[in-house]
Parts: sequence; C-alpha cells; structure tokens
Amino acid sequence: MQREEITQLCERQALEPAALLFGTCKGQLGKFDDYEGCANLVYHYEHEGQPRILRLSYRPDRPVEMIRAELHFVEYLAEGGVRVSRPVPSLNGNLVEVIPTAETNFIAVSFVKGRGMRVPDNGYRYRQGVPIEEYFQNWGQALGQMHRLAKTYQPLSASIKRPEWHQWEYTRGFPYGERLPVIGEKDDQLIAELHALPQGTDAYGLIHNDFNDGNFTVDYDNGDLTVFDFDDCCYFWFVYDLACAWEGGIGRTMFRPLAERRAFMDRYMEQVLTGYTRENTLSEVWLARLPLFLRLVQMQELVHYAQYLDEPDEEIQAGLRYKIHCIENDIPYLGFFDSIYSPQRPFEL
Repeated sequence: MQREEITQLCERQALEPAALLFGTCKGQLGKFDDYEGCANLVYHYEHEGQPRILRLSYRPDRPVEMIRAELHFVEYLAEGGVRVSRPVPSLNGNLVEVIPTAETNFIAVSFVKGRGMRVPDNGYRYRQGVPIEEYFQNWGQALGQMHRLAKTYQPLSASIKRPEWHQWEYTRGFPYGERLPVIGEKDDQLIAELHALPQGTDAYGLIHNDFNDGNFTVDYDNGDLTVFDFDDCCYFWFVYDLACAWEGGIGRTMFRPLAERRAFMDRYMEQVLTGYTRENTLSEVWLARLPLFLRLVQMQELVHYAQYLDEPDEEIQAGLRYKIHCIENDIPYLGFFDSIYSPQRPFEL
C-alpha cells in the first residue's frame, strides 16, 4: 500500500485504539506535518500535562522484536546519562502495543517529548547571545556519549537485536542497477570496501544511524540536547554518524562561495569533534575514513531518490542528475567543494 493508503487505514482503524492504550484519544492527537517521508506515522499529545509522542510503525522490516530492541537501546542510553526521549508504557504496562487491522498490523509506541525544540524549527537560530559553537560542540558531545556507551552495550538476546549494517535497506545493493549500471558498479565497490574494514569495539557498535539536527531537540534555557528517532539504529562504524553530522552542517553555508564553504565546514567539524572527544576517542585512522562514509551518505541519498527516476518534475530530475554525476565521476563530499556545485542551485544540475 502507498503511504496515503496506510495513513487512511491507520486513521480509520488503528489510531483510536492506539491512543486509548496510551491514555489519550484520537481527537487529542496532533499530526506532525514534516514526517511525511519517514517510515512511521507520528503524532503528538499530552498526558497529565506531559508532552508525548505517539508513533505507529507499519513496515514489515520493522517487526515487534526489532522495535523492542530499539527501545532497549534507548533505555540503556538513558540509564547511562544520555538525554533521550524515553519510551513510556501503555495503560497495560507494555512499551510496545500491536494494533491489528483488517489489512495489516500497526505497532504503537509512545515517548516523552524532548524539552525545547529543534533548531531547524526555530529558523536555525540558536540561543540568543550564545555562540553557535556551543551548539556544534553539544551535538558532537551527545554523539560521543552514545558511542562510548555503545562499546559496552549488550542486546536483549540473539533474536531481539538490531540489524548489522549490511542488513540495512541502503546497503543491500543498488536496486536500479539495470537502469544505472555505473552506479550499480560503484555501489558494489563501496560495499566491498566496507566489508573489508575491521569491526573492533573501538570503532564499531550500535549507532543512531540518522543523527541530524532534525532528530534532537534543544532546551533553549541551557543548550541541552534530547535525542530521539532511533528506529534506524543498527550496528555500524561510529564514523558513519560523524558523516551524517558533517552533512548536517552544509545547510548553514550552502549559498556561500567555495572558500567560505570550506572555511565554515572545517570550523564546524572542529567544534563537533571538540565536543565528541569529551566523551569518546576515535583514532585518526578512522577519522581519515570520513570521505569513504560520505560516499555512503551520497549513495544512500541516491538509493532513496532513485524511486523518482520517472518523476516528471524538473527540480527532482535536476537533483537526481546531480547525484548521479557525482557518484559516476567519483566527486567527493557530495560535490560540495567541486565546480559542479552552484550556490544559486544547490545540489542540482
């Protein structure tokens, strides 16, 4: 079923029973408008004055056991001192509730909403009078804290465990290789390079896997970050989370000339790593592999957007042509430091 059909089915048959299980009702739920592209249906509500989130999952690659493993990791991080949106039990005392419908099952979970707001929701403005460097350092520190704790994390069981990196939907081969054979070859080469990397606990473990500034809130009183959206977490190299953080910085300088872009990104990553190393150490050998993992970010984006290869919208096609050109011609850093990039039309040809 398409996303719209899933949403309609949920709102007809699953939303009210899910809401009641977590102490609210359908009429009290608000839908997040900016989650249309995600793998879940996400709503907000209040319970006894506490802001909460209700998330309903429906995809077959996110079964109950996988979600239980996700919540186990979130609770582990919380016990270790990471500020995360913690799961809350239903009125039945369960962290996970299955809501059957005539056509599919929805899996409902609820979380305490993080204090404050996401910086993108505030027009990318940080705390008034506070240097933006604090934000970048706190971003890196939260990431380092999670990686430090991941080194000693033990899953619930061998059967209730998050997937390894090669089981992730974006690392199982390029699905449009017949139409884009060069991309298919590049993807095969990239995956082979990753398979050859060591997986020692100093650099490999369970990571967030989507750590961008859309997935944490900031308390504007003190700068504290609260991390959420762990439903992509998997066993991966820690440097991949840093690659995601690198990509998260480009929006602040994407309309600037090349020299300014370079200077900003160098300064930005220096601040992120300053915060990161307060909590965790990653060797220079692994930091030097950041371009490799940015190639993976680049490929991941193309895998996602390639579903629109036949979309007539010219803006979408321009973005696809840009991504394809960068990968086919081995242009690193998403083309951000290359002559192909235009500040007037970012990431488009």
